[in-house]
Amino acid sequence: MIGYVGRKKALRPAGLVMMPFVRRMRLGTLARLSGRRICIPSAGYPAIALSGTTVAENLTNGEVMFESLAAAIDEFGLEADGTVSDLTIEPEACGCEVSLPDHDTPFVRDHPFAAGMDIGALEVPDPMRARRMRAMIDAVAMMSKRFTLPTVAGGSGPFTLAAELMGASEAAMCTITDKDFMHELLAWCTSVCTVYLKALRAAGADVVLIGEPTAVILSPDSFGKFAREPLKSVSSNIRAGGGFPVLHICGDSTHLLEGMVATGVDGLSLDSPVDMGAALDAAGDDVVVIGNVDPVGTMLEGDPAAVAEAARKLLGKFGDRPNYVLGTGCDLPIETPLENIDALMAAGGTTFN
Repeated sequence: MIGYVGRKKALRPAGLVMMPFVRRMRLGTLARLSGRRICIPSAGYPAIALSGTTVAENLTNGEVMFESLAAAIDEFGLEADGTVSDLTIEPEACGCEVSLPDHDTPFVRDHPFAAGMDIGALEVPDPMRARRMRAMIDAVAMMSKRFTLPTVAGGSGPFTLAAELMGASEAAMCTITDKDFMHELLAWCTSVCTVYLKALRAAGADVVLIGEPTAVILSPDSFGKFAREPLKSVSSNIRAGGGFPVLHICGDSTHLLEGMVATGVDGLSLDSPVDMGAALDAAGDDVVVIGNVDPVGTMLEGDPAAVAEAARKLLGKFGDRPNYVLGTGCDLPIETPLENIDALMAAGGTTFN
């Protein structure tokens, strides 16, 4: 029965609590007004392990995902009720075959799109009819109704979706050999991403994460030509609906920081190789910068002492920046030791330096 309320959440000092008036603010302003260091690990997959359910069960059933995440909020005292990350939802809705393992992350098995195909004949999937889009929407609706914490949900960015539809190598080649087709495909992918992410926002997602991991292969010039404007369009639609768009690119995206900020998002979620000092300088005061404890080398393979030390170093360098949010560089692996997540959460919750 749905009715889970986290005990630890209720005992933590107030951080970001979503009230109607905050939608007139920027996310960076909200972070400053919280008066304390927010900590947001990407703990969706460890939540699945904690609940004893499977990845496939969570990514096909919104109620199962809700119960897993509610348990994690209670266990870790999480400061946001973020959904399980899944960038295979849109590719599947667009015709790709996807594998859903029981105890590992899903992946796209084929890439049916090819240069020269008729993009104009394609229909944008309806999020309320696409099975796994609907499951995520249902989970978001349940989370946003149950908790006053910020609800975080998201999906693919346009370039990443295009790369899944074609294959990353083919998509990269098209940015050189068939630019017109790539722009046409990206326009359609922008529509797919926008419709789905707006549906998540309408269901109650306060922070909408745009996952654009494949864009890390682009040069700053190519990012400006093929990724920036589609991302700007998606983020403006999210903001128009009252949500806060946050952009995540996996790997070392330091070379793309200027272009990422130019997309107009409210936040940047950055992986462990990124120079966080450079990111904060590029972001300015109004854009939140989230990260970037190593999700594998520290969170998965380290111990609580190593996690605490990594967090201490980040807070020592950036603790005087109110728009800095302590978090993990990317999704935590499902095997992440639970005590390591506890250690990271313990590092948060402090007042600004």
